[in-house]
Amino acid sequence: MRRHDADRIIKAKCRDYTRRIMARLKRLPGNVRLYFAGDSQRGESSPGSREQGAFKDLEERVQYSAVHAGLNGDEKEEPKGDEFEESFRFDEDDLVFVSEVARRLALLTDQPSLAPEEVQAIGRAVAALKKLPEPTPGIDVQIEVAHRMGGEGFSESYSYAIRLDERRIEISSSGSQYDPAVGSDSFGLESLKWYANGQAAHQGNRDTWLERLSYALARDHALNVTDKSSGKCAETV
Repeated sequence: MRRHDADRIIKAKCRDYTRRIMARLKRLPGNVRLYFAGDSQRGESSPGSREQGAFKDLEERVQYSAVHAGLNGDEKEEPKGDEFEESFRFDEDDLVFVSEVARRLALLTDQPSLAPEEVQAIGRAVAALKKLPEPTPGIDVQIEVAHRMGGEGFSESYSYAIRLDERRIEISSSGSQYDPAVGSDSFGLESLKWYANGQAAHQGNRDTWLERLSYALARDHALNVTDKSSGKCAETV
C-alpha cells in the first residue's frame, strides 16, 4: 500500500472515531459544562456558549486520543441501535478497492461517444469514491458497463454496475445466458454494498469483479450513465 493511501485511511479512521465518540458523549445525561467548566469558560459569556466551548475542547481531546490510539481492529464492531451517529465504515481493503474502482472509472471519460453530462456524472462518482469514507451530499449516480458475447444462437450478457447515493454504495455484477432451445437464464455474481448506517453486505470476490470489468472494457461494450445528483454534489474530480 502506498504511503498516501495509508495516511488517508488513518485520517479517515480518526475522523470516524471522533464523530462516533462525540455523538455518544453528547447523548450522556447531565450538563457537560460541570465537568469541563474550568477549560470552557475562558472568553465565554453565556451558558450556551460555555457548553459549546466545552464540547469543542472535548472534541480536540478525542481527536488527539484517536490519532495516538492503536488501530487494533475494534472499529469493525457494528454499532447497536442509535448508539453512534450514522456514517459509512470501510476497512483498509475496502478503501484500496474503491480507489481502484475510481481509477478505472476515470479512464472511461476518455471515450469520445460520451455526452458532456455523462462525463460530468462519471467525474462526480470518481470524486465521491475518492472521498470515502466521507459521504458526498447530494450524490446519486449509477454507471453500468454492459458486455455481450455470442451470436444469434447461444449468447451471454454481463453487466457491471456502480451505484452511489447518500445512503448506499453498491458495486455489483450480473449476467444472463440465452439458448434458443431452453430460453434465457439470469444470475447474480459479485455484490458489494456499504450503507450509511455503518452496515455492509459482501458477496463474491472484489478482485474477480475488477478482472471481469477489465475484460469487458477491453472489448465491445455499452456504457450507461444515470445522474440524479442534486446541486449540493461536487461536479468535478
